[in-house]
Amino acid sequence: MIRRKKPVSVLVTYPGRRWRRSRPKALRRIWRLPVLVFYLLLAFPLAAWTCARKSEPDAGSYRAFAWWSRRVLRILGIHLRVDGAIPKSPVLIAANHVSYLDILALATLVSGRFVAKKEMRAWPFFGIMGEWLGTLFIDRSDARASQRTMRQASEILTAGTSIVLFPEGTTSDGKGVGDFFAAPFETASGAAAPTIPVALRYEDVLRPGQPDSLCPFIGEDSLFGHLWRLAAAAPLTLRVEFLPALAPELGRRKLAATAQAAIADALQRMEQGASITYLHDPRRRPIRDAWAAWRHGHEG
Repeated sequence: MIRRKKPVSVLVTYPGRRWRRSRPKALRRIWRLPVLVFYLLLAFPLAAWTCARKSEPDAGSYRAFAWWSRRVLRILGIHLRVDGAIPKSPVLIAANHVSYLDILALATLVSGRFVAKKEMRAWPFFGIMGEWLGTLFIDRSDARASQRTMRQASEILTAGTSIVLFPEGTTSDGKGVGDFFAAPFETASGAAAPTIPVALRYEDVLRPGQPDSLCPFIGEDSLFGHLWRLAAAAPLTLRVEFLPALAPELGRRKLAATAQAAIADALQRMEQGASITYLHDPRRRPIRDAWAAWRHGHEG
């Protein structure tokens, strides 16, 4: 019996005029910014109702934050494309870090508590929201404080709640992945829980595999300046790939090196367009498409 080979997937870009989709347009800010402000204001009563009255966030808190995060990503024109198996049991999620938008994206997929740098606590809006959602703020300049935070994360993981962290300790331009700190992986070893590496890449829909230049939050970027820039951006795709689990027995240093290498390989595959059928235009215009096809067939 001859086994048929699985057809090779191809990349399909959005149809239409390229400049309409690939260039930032200030007109997008006219509707995006007011709607975004509305959802930012809505977040406070929503968080107060689902999070602030509780000693620790629960399933309802995570569902509310996931709902809110999906709406914000949709407003900004960011579409998630998920590959791999989303974990259901408590795990340590270790992802490369490109932007604060990574938190919103992962929150829509995984119910868990985040580990973030202590500077984020002082951010407007995101700081207080992070506290209400049980974010563990880590001070990397204080080794003892960092160890206490990691022990607390290990206890949370042991108790049955996933932990999400970004082991690079900073953001990158999305083209690759930086060195991973080994200390955060002590969380998985201490809790005897698997580690799931997650690769994140923001892409222009017209250039599959190529990292987008607007989403990275790096250098001297300010929060409001980044949001202002992003509000005019064309629709983007955020590729999220959940990679195979790593056993806690590997130890923190081996976990860090293996997770970093797995994410680097995944980003390279994305850039090469590995086996993925890409985006079809969700806003189909059958009459216009039929007219264009008829006209093309009768030219000449």
